Amino acid sequence: MICRGCILSLLAATIVLAGGSSAAGSPPPVGPTYYLVQPDPRLCPSPLCGGYWASLANRGQTRCHDGLVRARCYVASTVDEDRHPLTAGIPDGALLRAAIESRSYEGFGKLGVLVVADLYSPAGRATATGSFYRVVDTGIRCIRAPCFSLRAARINGSSRITVSDLDLTATRATPDELARAETAVHTKNGLLLRGRIASTTEGGRILRPSRIYLRIALPRD
Repeated sequence: MICRGCILSLLAATIVLAGGSSAAGSPPPVGPTYYLVQPDPRLCPSPLCGGYWASLANRGQTRCHDGLVRARCYVASTVDEDRHPLTAGIPDGALLRAAIESRSYEGFGKLGVLVVADLYSPAGRATATGSFYRVVDTGIRCIRAPCFSLRAARINGSSRITVSDLDLTATRATPDELARAETAVHTKNGLLLRGRIASTTEGGRILRPSRIYLRIALPRD
């Protein structure tokens, strides 16, 4: 006699296996990891030089394509999430939501490639100092100051703190850049910035960015 429960279990297992097989053929999505990226100025045969240096924001060490941990990682090229090459250069000092993968280059072995999901271009002329944060307006409104209505979360970390004020003037950004930054704070993705938090005489906390990062389209065809 055939066990009905056994048949149902077998069918369920078959469906799970089929779904897993289909998903395995797709590239993995890029997670919430952010890298600070700078062009590589070295002069030597490409792709060994001329790519980018990538380091985890707010971290002293970064795991590279070969599994080793270094202060920063060399990546020979950049691609989007569909693994299509990006057609233009990444701005110096940009923040990227990305992942580092390994790829074989004929005649050169395996090198790193940066898979980019989002690109944030730096804005402002002040020297970039401090920690990297994502700042979002929580929507809280108060009848008296200080009002801790802004949530600042450290990028690539789990710590969060509320602040009562955001002073963008120290960034020395243009009026257009400042306007875009103010708009970004009120969106669900918030504003990415680098700066320091200080206490105020009124008992509040103010975040003073030295650099802001504005999202731009990926350079692709």
